[in-house]
This record gives sequence, C-alpha cells and structure tokens, in this order.
Amino acid sequence: MASRGKELLTTDQRAEFVRIPADMTERELEIYYNFSQYDLEIIKRHRRDHNRLGFAVQLCVLRYPGWPLSDVEPIPDYVVQYIAKQINANPDSFSLYAQRDPTKHEHMEEIRQVYGYQNFPTSKYREAAQFLLQHALQNGNAMYLLRTVQEKLRNQKIILPAMTTIERLVWETRRRAEEKIFKVLSGNLSEWQKQKLDTLIDPFVENRKTPLAWLRELPGQSSPDAFLKVIKRLEYIRDLKLPTNIHEVHPNRLLQLSRIGARYEPPFISQI
Repeated sequence: MASRGKELLTTDQRAEFVRIPADMTERELEIYYNFSQYDLEIIKRHRRDHNRLGFAVQLCVLRYPGWPLSDVEPIPDYVVQYIAKQINANPDSFSLYAQRDPTKHEHMEEIRQVYGYQNFPTSKYREAAQFLLQHALQNGNAMYLLRTVQEKLRNQKIILPAMTTIERLVWETRRRAEEKIFKVLSGNLSEWQKQKLDTLIDPFVENRKTPLAWLRELPGQSSPDAFLKVIKRLEYIRDLKLPTNIHEVHPNRLLQLSRIGARYEPPFISQI
C-alpha cells in the first residue's frame, strides 16, 4: 500500500480510474471488446450462457481498463449487452455468473494460461519506473503519468495492481525526475551564484519588497520610463551570470516549472 503522502488521487478519482466509463463510444467498444475468431473458440469451450458470458467479460475487462473483474464491477449494462451479442448469450445471465466466485477464479486462471496475463512483480515495477522516468522528465502532470503507465502495463498484459500502488510508482518516479531536473539546473551554479539567488527572496530593507517580487512586477503602460524599468531588471538578471544549460531540460518541463513557481510568493519559497 502507498503511504498517504504518496497518493495523488482522491477516493472518487481513484474509483473513476478503475471504473468502465458509462458512455464509451462505439469505436471504443470495437477497440477493446471485439473478439477474434480465436477468442470465440476459447469462449465456446464453456457450457451455459452465464459461464461463456462471464468468461468473455473477464477477458474484456483485463483488456480495458486492465483490472480483474472483482475490481471493476459493476459492469455497465450496455457493455454486457455488447459482449453478449457477439457470443449469442443472454445478457441477463451475467447476474448469475457474478454470484459464482470459484468459477470466476477458475476462469481468471484459464485466461492467464491461454492469453499470457501475469501479475505485477517487483521486476515489472522497476521496469515500469524506468520507462515512466523518461516521460516524467518531459511532463510532470500526475494524470498524464498515471494514464501513461496504465496503458504501458495493459499492453504488456500485466494485471493492474491496486491503484495506490500505481500512484506510488508515479509519485516516486516524478520525484526522481524532479531531482534530476533540479540537479541539471543547479549543478553548474557557483557558491556565489547560489548566494545571489538566495537574495532574490530577501526583502529590500527600504520597502520590504523582495528582488523576486520586484522582478515580477508588470512594467505598466508603454512609456520610456517603463522601458527603462525593464532594462534595469534585465541587467539585474544578467549580472547573476546564470549558466545557460536549460537546453538539457525538456521545454515543456521548463514551462511547467515556470507556472508552478509563479503561483507562490517569495515568503513561501523561502520556506521550501
């Protein structure tokens, strides 16, 4: 289980990730829930409508959204009907299958054997973290990273673990990415430059305004005086002689960091 500090979603958001949408398009149904001739032959091995339909539904939910049936239930009626139509089964029989836990476990094991699905071992956790790191270096958005790793594991026929495990994976990987990015941005700074950057959040004695707040001020209406103020700020920044190695950080990540930094006032930044 992930520790509370490593959870990225609310309870409702977590449930939404696992749940089949109530309004999938016809195209989405075709992509995830259409059966090949091979699938139909496997499904027909099972006697009675409720067993064939239950097996088919289990196979479908492993394909999308990727969790076992017990995690995804309840299955929307329109999905059950779509699956039942393909195998000539009565959709109402699915309610009977839902009551048979031993049968569901047997079918899950059969799907593992026939289709090659597997659990999420530690080796796959490390592999997924390495894959996700490359994405996190470009985009730190939690929802994007959650969706990305979910799709990756599905494509590998990995039965998705608890959502909190996936959250922990994303949280830890995003932290690693941020550490790498900050190391790149600050690694070439001299002690003098670090001290100068620290002074950006120290208030000016005369008006208690920090240099950072001063640099953020809008220049106002176009005028010679406003232009001179902009020049003065540019000279202040130039005097810091900051290294220009930002090309080593993905532009999208720089934009995200800029937006995050703009949300906070200097007093808050000084406490980080």
